[in-house]
Amino acid sequence: MTREDVPMTPFAKLYYSDEMVQKYQPLVTAIELLTETDGKDEQVQKDYDRHLKIYRSMDWCSNYEGKKYDIVFYGVSGYTGYLMMEYLKRVALKKTPEHFTFAFAGRTPSKVEEMRDREFGGTKWEDTPVMQMSYDDIYSVIDLCKSAKTIINVAGPYMLTQGDVMIDCCIHLGVHYLDISGEVPWSLRVLDLHEYAKEAGVHVVPSSASAGGYPDLGVYLMAKKMREEYGEELRKAICYQSGGGAAAGASGGTLATRSAMATAGDDVRKKM
Repeated sequence: MTREDVPMTPFAKLYYSDEMVQKYQPLVTAIELLTETDGKDEQVQKDYDRHLKIYRSMDWCSNYEGKKYDIVFYGVSGYTGYLMMEYLKRVALKKTPEHFTFAFAGRTPSKVEEMRDREFGGTKWEDTPVMQMSYDDIYSVIDLCKSAKTIINVAGPYMLTQGDVMIDCCIHLGVHYLDISGEVPWSLRVLDLHEYAKEAGVHVVPSSASAGGYPDLGVYLMAKKMREEYGEELRKAICYQSGGGAAAGASGGTLATRSAMATAGDDVRKKM
């Protein structure tokens, strides 16, 4: 296996590092034998190909139990997690005609479980599974991604995390990804993975809430109306947004995001 075989994207840099490859001894042995025989031994080549396939599947290092959820919500122990669970309980699980399976996940499972118990206690979803994942444990990243068809990540500030490692792992495993970021530097960071996601047929949608999703939908509908009713293409759109209802302060997560963006270096600030 050569480094040229794999683009060195955020997850790949970790997973295909010498340190990680050394942990799967059958592949290490196969590489050594392949080198010794100069690739001329057919059986050695077959063994190498077999172990490389296993390594790339990530099955050798995963504790994945085989259950694949339609959606896994990551980072749901804080205020945004509370809002997410409230929406699930009051709207999505009551009004969505299609049945879907879901699980929760976070860096500290006990905090996620506390939120789940508070929101879903006494309901048929009170035992919704909770998984653990932290960016400094690549095995947990793999297990989380293997367990989902789609991951919704609400753990910010995104630009201060290694969230692109999760996204890249999703791309490797064919898992769709969404987040609710309002951070321009983060969206630009994610954009680096755009071509890889396209090749894999994976949807990667950062800023899919009020900071990006609503304006995108609004512009799309306006462009559609202009095309259908007037035969014209929309060339430019400027979006304005205001909130209604009771006055409320910013959440702790929003304040942390604002602080991260305000104290970023000049190179980051120029992109905003």
